[in-house]
Amino acid sequence: LNEQGAAGAGNAYAGRAAVVEDASVVFYNPAGMVKLKRAEVTVGASYVMPVGGFELDSYTNAAGKTYTSEDLGPYSDGGNFLSSAAIPYGYFAMPINEKFAAGFGIFVPFGTNTNYDDDFIGGVFADETQLTSIEFQPAVAYRVNDQFSVGFGLDITYMKGLLSKQLDTVPYNELLKYSFESTDPRFGKEPVDVSGSGLAYSDYEGFENHYEVEGDDWQVGYNLSLMWDINSDITLGVSYRSEMEFTLKGDSEFKQSEGVVGLTQSPADIPAAGVTAGDYIIAPVDGATGSVANQSSKVPLTTPQSLTVSYAHQLTEKLQLVAGATWTQWSVFENFDVISTESTTGMMETLSGLGDGYIGHIEENWVDTTAVAIGANYQLNEDWLLRTGYANDQSPVTNTYRTARVPDNDREWLSAGANYRINEDLDVDFAFSYLFFEDVKINEYERNLDGSIKSSTELNGEYSMDAMAISLQVNYKL
Repeated sequence: LNEQGAAGAGNAYAGRAAVVEDASVVFYNPAGMVKLKRAEVTVGASYVMPVGGFELDSYTNAAGKTYTSEDLGPYSDGGNFLSSAAIPYGYFAMPINEKFAAGFGIFVPFGTNTNYDDDFIGGVFADETQLTSIEFQPAVAYRVNDQFSVGFGLDITYMKGLLSKQLDTVPYNELLKYSFESTDPRFGKEPVDVSGSGLAYSDYEGFENHYEVEGDDWQVGYNLSLMWDINSDITLGVSYRSEMEFTLKGDSEFKQSEGVVGLTQSPADIPAAGVTAGDYIIAPVDGATGSVANQSSKVPLTTPQSLTVSYAHQLTEKLQLVAGATWTQWSVFENFDVISTESTTGMMETLSGLGDGYIGHIEENWVDTTAVAIGANYQLNEDWLLRTGYANDQSPVTNTYRTARVPDNDREWLSAGANYRINEDLDVDFAFSYLFFEDVKINEYERNLDGSIKSSTELNGEYSMDAMAISLQVNYKL
């Protein structure tokens, strides 16, 4: 996330590691804290309002049946899958003496929230994805000389995540209309009488069950920073943040709808026709949790290291140019994996068919990115400072591995904002940003651990997204 300050939002976050205006410098470049004349507090929030839609080209389920936009069957397009969110932040910074300064920040470094309608046609790939984090950052700064200062901070971070998906445990409802001949991709062609098993196709078209996993973890990283006043008008700032390796531990839960049955084995493992179907069925359930017990599990997740270089140039007494670039090593994020932490094989592992203790596996294969931004500040008068900025922010998601869980794409920012000085101790910042995304295609499959395609399940379509954000912060000098 970029939303760690309203002052930065007004410039589309251009040049933030080279500018010292308030206590949010604790996040952007702690080395700059030595430039503050007095202790200062900054508190604020950004409210992000995204909109996302999906248009289906085709969806093929595990039984080989294909749906199109003209015939969605029991499914829907998922609705607006992006949710609005308020992102808070707060900072305190103070000079200790002519050489040293210290500060503390609380902010949100990473987060995502997608949530489709329950009957989303791509629900077998993604239903809800929540990732929330909060970081506590103590930081210190040291003035080396009149031109150079350095900073160091700890990134003490709590992260919590939730992943869920819909389950078509009876496409299984289509497969049961044929003999269980495992050598045939359609499992044979001779109908099997399942009229007494409760698996009649008309009753179970669509998704019958739901799976979700939750987990959380704490980790500690660090950040290093440098600020260089090249001359009285030009400043260069550099800020580095380390990667962190989280293991979100919690429970996997299989939820069955009331009265819904589910197979205990994947279709490929079901024996030949003639065996009573009921012998391989979980009994109908009256309640939410079903017959499949919760299973302790973990989701490994590595957040990337990043390097920001910023430039600020005071062109005239009133006009300042700001610019910057951020490199982020998103290639550390290869998969969304859900792995059992129990010593015995559970039903969820059996249903997944992945092996090696894996309950879920989604290939992401993100790539490293560079975001660039440019902006300007104009001192209109003694009380008003105007800001504007533009940014081009690359997405780590590639066309080959775009998923319904994170259907991201490159974006462009247009931002405007202002600072208003109420008195010598108190001022406020506010900003408005609009984010443009290009429409993107998705072609997603279920995959095995080795990357091979796991089943005939396939989702094809197009995503469209955009977002607006408003930001406000208050700065008070103590």
